[in-house]
Amino acid sequence: MAILFRRFYIIGFLFVSIVSCQPKALPLLKVAKPEIKSLSSLFSELEARKLAIRDLKAFVRTKISGKNFNQSFRQTLLVKGNEAMRVDTYSVFRQVLGVLIYEGEKTLMYDPIKNRVISGEEVGETMQRIFGVYIDFGDYISVFLGGIPHLSHLQTKVAEWNSDQTVLKIETINQKTGERVDIEIDAYTLLPISLTVIQGAQEIYRVYWDDYRKVDKLNFAHKVVVKVKSKKQSIVVKYSDVMINQGIPFDTFELASGLMN
Repeated sequence: MAILFRRFYIIGFLFVSIVSCQPKALPLLKVAKPEIKSLSSLFSELEARKLAIRDLKAFVRTKISGKNFNQSFRQTLLVKGNEAMRVDTYSVFRQVLGVLIYEGEKTLMYDPIKNRVISGEEVGETMQRIFGVYIDFGDYISVFLGGIPHLSHLQTKVAEWNSDQTVLKIETINQKTGERVDIEIDAYTLLPISLTVIQGAQEIYRVYWDDYRKVDKLNFAHKVVVKVKSKKQSIVVKYSDVMINQGIPFDTFELASGLMN
């Protein structure tokens, strides 16, 4: 019995020793919040960040869902400031489903089925057929670059912290359109995390920016979510192989004139 007790004692001692020697988890250190001198200075920083991204190249996986559909696409995305955007969409077999180009406030689309370039109302019809939704790139081109649309036209009405002071909530009015634009800014990074556009009492669309990572010293959101409440639609865009400010020639946004209607 004494030998058995001694064995239990030794085993217990070893167990306590092993547990006590396990490395302890270190507490996460909170980074001090940067000082916000004024809302005007914050908006100036947001505008400067927006202008710093002159162009973008990326592979994206886009998930589009709505009331009666749910689709995913592989795409390449090329954006040049607020001036032009090109989206090439591929099937799972890497066949081209369509090429969308927004340039000069005009949207063109190459339809490989008909082997021609279409414009006007036919673009919307073809987008509905392929993607299940119509997207006005004029509204969203800034969003996909991680910027706030029409930032220079926004006038601040109310600004307040959330309950734990991690998010600055800013209510603004778009002086150009009269729309209310609610913006949420991360208190520690001063980066936009959400935006809601409201016309009258109706929410037009909502945007979320997430998964910020450094690309050439610039913080860039690698996940963008756009939700259109009235249509019960959502677009989730996840970025990979992001390249910023590498230069994109303007002929990238041109389609062969021989394919026009």
